[in-house]
Amino acid sequence: MNRSTREGYEPIAIVGAACRLPGNVASLDDYWSLLRNGRDAVTEISPERFATEHWWHPRPGTPGRSYTWAAGVVSDVDQFDPEFFGISPREATQMDPQHRLLLELAWEALELSGQKPSSISGSNCGVYVGISATDYMQLSFDKS
Repeated sequence: MNRSTREGYEPIAIVGAACRLPGNVASLDDYWSLLRNGRDAVTEISPERFATEHWWHPRPGTPGRSYTWAAGVVSDVDQFDPEFFGISPREATQMDPQHRLLLELAWEALELSGQKPSSISGSNCGVYVGISATDYMQLSFDKS
């Protein structure tokens, strides 16, 4: 078994990475630029996303209300190409945007790695993902 200098650990290689982050960050270079320049990627949630007037209250801590709409918002989540992934446009509109981004970014990371998808089938390869929030699910419940 191939072991690194620390017993019980095997070396790993990150061969492809992709991201979409608040502040129009669409690549690792964009992310580094955001950090290097000290830019703030926090914006305000638009009233189209939530009924901000309805939920607003000037006093923090008021149950069921908010006094701020600051958020890290990822842009261009509507630019998904469903046919590329064998998904119908109708089905794509029902998908959580995070799921659409996951498909796009996994594919992008694979492309950036220089690997052909067929070459890693059955190999010891992993995809690690970070996703948060369930806003879209909540919105879909509100429409029912």
